[in-house]
Amino acid sequence: MKKLSVMNDTALAGLLLLGAAAAALGLAALTGRNDLTTAVLILAGFGTFISGIFFISLGRSKTLDTKIASLFLVQGPVEIATLLADLGLQRDALFYPPDESGQSRVLVPAGPSVPSALPESTYSYVMTEEGDGAVFAPLAAPLLSYLKDSCAFVVPQERDRLCEAVVEVCRDVLEVSEHVEASFDGYNLVVDLKGFALADGCREVRAVSPKCCTMVGCPFCSLIACIAAEGMGVPCQILAAVPSKNGNDLHLIIGPRLLASP
Repeated sequence: MKKLSVMNDTALAGLLLLGAAAAALGLAALTGRNDLTTAVLILAGFGTFISGIFFISLGRSKTLDTKIASLFLVQGPVEIATLLADLGLQRDALFYPPDESGQSRVLVPAGPSVPSALPESTYSYVMTEEGDGAVFAPLAAPLLSYLKDSCAFVVPQERDRLCEAVVEVCRDVLEVSEHVEASFDGYNLVVDLKGFALADGCREVRAVSPKCCTMVGCPFCSLIACIAAEGMGVPCQILAAVPSKNGNDLHLIIGPRLLASP
């Protein structure tokens, strides 16, 4: 797998994402509608904006202060979680494996029952015999697409290789951690990052509410959740995302929804 090129094409991708975010938010403002579709359009705009900022920070020729970079990831999950809660949704996000078109999607269930697979639909709220909920693209969707298209990243299905892929993405490609360990504890994927560059942002999000981490997930944690869901072939959720109180470490647990515990 290729490393991210810290060159102009990465920054250009970030600018394009910011343009897409502006278009989505502008369309939501112009319609003047106060319905669920507009709300999810705002969610998509927030997610694309945050991912665009993340790309621009990667594309700078000079090193960006990691504390500043980590704060770019804060407001997106906080605002989206707040908006979903205002719409009456309280449950944690489910990250589904990509569909036949390669699109990854997230479901925030409206109740305890959830669909085993998301229907082909362009609506932001789905209703199935198995369960209902709000559907949107994960905040990591642009980054995951870039890794696959530009860095030759392929998500493996075998457990050992899946762990190796997670380590490679975090340590060698994104270079957000000095030391990364990934392993399975029963059915759950456990990732420990030492010297995590975005730890300050994690603490800021959790200071608002730890629910933001599990209900939405920042671009980084949702990236790992998307990789886990694709590798396991089942919907996954962020069970825990806990930064260290002192130091810059992160303990992340991703578990399959249908097999929540061994």
